[in-house]
Amino acid sequence: MVEVRQIPLVNILVDFENPRIPQPSMGQRDAIRGIATEDEQAPRKLLALARHIVQNGLSPTEHMWVMPFKGKEERFVVLEGNRRFAALKGLENPNLFDGAISSSLLEALHRLNKQYINAPIEDVSCIVFESREEADPWIQLKHDGELSGAGTVTWGSDEKSRYWARMRGPKLVPPEIQTQALNFLESRGDLTAVERRKVPATSFKRLLETPVFREKMGVELDGGRLVALADQDSVARALLYTIKALISKKIKTKDIYHIGDRIKVANELPNNIVVALTRKSGEGILLDTGMPTPKAKRQAGKKAKPRDRLIPHDCALSIGEARLADIARELQKRLGLEGTPNAVSVLFRVFVELSCDAYIIRTKLTAATEEDALGKKLRTVLEDLIGKDKLTKQQAQPVRRACQKDSFLCPSVTMMHQYIHNVNMAPSPTDLRSYWDNLQPFMIAIWAP
Repeated sequence: MVEVRQIPLVNILVDFENPRIPQPSMGQRDAIRGIATEDEQAPRKLLALARHIVQNGLSPTEHMWVMPFKGKEERFVVLEGNRRFAALKGLENPNLFDGAISSSLLEALHRLNKQYINAPIEDVSCIVFESREEADPWIQLKHDGELSGAGTVTWGSDEKSRYWARMRGPKLVPPEIQTQALNFLESRGDLTAVERRKVPATSFKRLLETPVFREKMGVELDGGRLVALADQDSVARALLYTIKALISKKIKTKDIYHIGDRIKVANELPNNIVVALTRKSGEGILLDTGMPTPKAKRQAGKKAKPRDRLIPHDCALSIGEARLADIARELQKRLGLEGTPNAVSVLFRVFVELSCDAYIIRTKLTAATEEDALGKKLRTVLEDLIGKDKLTKQQAQPVRRACQKDSFLCPSVTMMHQYIHNVNMAPSPTDLRSYWDNLQPFMIAIWAP
């Protein structure tokens, strides 16, 4: 039987039998260094993982897999997740890799260490197996490829493009160019889902990224979006011809690696396939919507400037304490975000903590005191406000994120600390505005009569 447990990082050991280690090592230090130097790319990949951990924390969907260490009830050996473990140990002590990785990578790891030590990861979510044999089938499933579908099926470029477009919003970040073209053909019924999966998406992308080829297809790019400069039937016919040529290997991948080769392929397209343009550049039809490209207004009104004060002028806070009322007044009326972002960031941090202190004293809470860390104060005040129906769960969510130990998301206690203690962390007016906007319902609830 397996179980999920939170295990202190100090109680976890690297696996000497890990396949990433060329030879069994005699000690933990050598084993961890072995993971970092598995091949030429390993150090850079480990640094990238360490940076991702500092910025985002450990993935909530990826547990470490461990088993009990022989003879030690509270010690565990990592069966899956040794790279994450090595990255965490490197963030704790970059000198662990001194002499094993290049000086530039080591310096970068030291810079990450300065951020990490302000909110270290002390406990790790682990799946505990009784033995290596119990974990082996799942390790194989995770690392041995697709296994005819039983394992993880890797996304192609088309799937990746659709994912990013859905996550960011197609209106903000359009899908990659080949995905737009395939969506267009599939929505018309010219291409089935089964046929679409046969398309070598990367090769199709290379061709569509070539201006001469796009012109032959009767399309152009406008702000990252494909636009038809001819009737859609002609464009669809040209795109389908290209797709069928790629699938049948009439156009081979090796023949379109270089820009000159792609221009040659474009110029050799049959005359009955090349699209005759009927619209001027900038006046086309968006392939994804069928609507004309939006034209800029000749006399567009002036764009409203973002506010230059941390606290919006219409945010009413009923503050009884004189000093805190003065701080709020400075943040709302006197200190500009553009001119004094450093002063605003520090005073914002002070205002949040002193507001929590005032609430704790006023309501006589005992779960936290003025001596506790800011994160604990925030959590204590938050739970009290929710319990008194002064804050909804949705309004509370940004505060919960702010309290997460390994969070660098906006807003967060970690980032507030960084603005005060990290000489390389400069606050931006945009970030500060966003910080306040996320916390405003919480601050209003604190100072509600």
